Amino acid sequence: MRILTLGDSWTFGSESSDPKTCSWPAQMAAKYNVSVTNLARGGSSNQKQVRIGIEELCRNRDYDWVIFPLGPASRLEVLKHGKWHQVWPNSPGATPVDQLFTDLWHPWNDVQITLMLVLQFLFFVKSQNVKILITGLCFQPRHYKRELSWIRNYKGDNDFRSLGMPLEDFNIGVKDLHRKLVCLKAMLDLLEQHQPEWCVDVDQVLLQPHRTTVYAPKGHPNDKGYCMLADYFAGKIGLS
Repeated sequence: MRILTLGDSWTFGSESSDPKTCSWPAQMAAKYNVSVTNLARGGSSNQKQVRIGIEELCRNRDYDWVIFPLGPASRLEVLKHGKWHQVWPNSPGATPVDQLFTDLWHPWNDVQITLMLVLQFLFFVKSQNVKILITGLCFQPRHYKRELSWIRNYKGDNDFRSLGMPLEDFNIGVKDLHRKLVCLKAMLDLLEQHQPEWCVDVDQVLLQPHRTTVYAPKGHPNDKGYCMLADYFAGKIGLS
């Protein structure tokens, strides 16, 4: 079996004793005797992960699985002087580009972009006859509970204030907002039909109860924590 893993520092293996051997993709490859190509990079946005995944699958379709653990939804990718720049609003040491996006940042936009990006990537991968697992890892869906509830709870009745939606924050007309919510609800339903665990927060359900023993000083998993993630993902794709 050949597996392609995407992701950010949590999949790259940051703060492990050796990312080449102790990241969860490396431990999964060694423990379950499978071939894993890990293209994760620290600080990656989901946009970067999707771009890298599409590039790799266009070059090489000889994969059985793609594992796509979502990173922070607020990150995005822009071209800066001909190079891809990872923007992370409110991040320490922000550049002027980061600051520009910080001024424009809103979590509602994170949800919309993530939904569309994940749905597009899901069907691209499936079109290559490759299986895909999408789940939260460094991305923490609980931080977007309110924004997701606006989509899930909308009744199609043009009553937006009943959702607790701050209309003053949206520079679009009510008619456009109705259309947007209806479309996003259809996207969410389709995504959950194909990837019911796309919004599972692995950090919360798997590692948080063991924080004192499986986390490194700066907040990434340690070798033991990455071992837990290796077993988790292996189980999800049928290796255990």
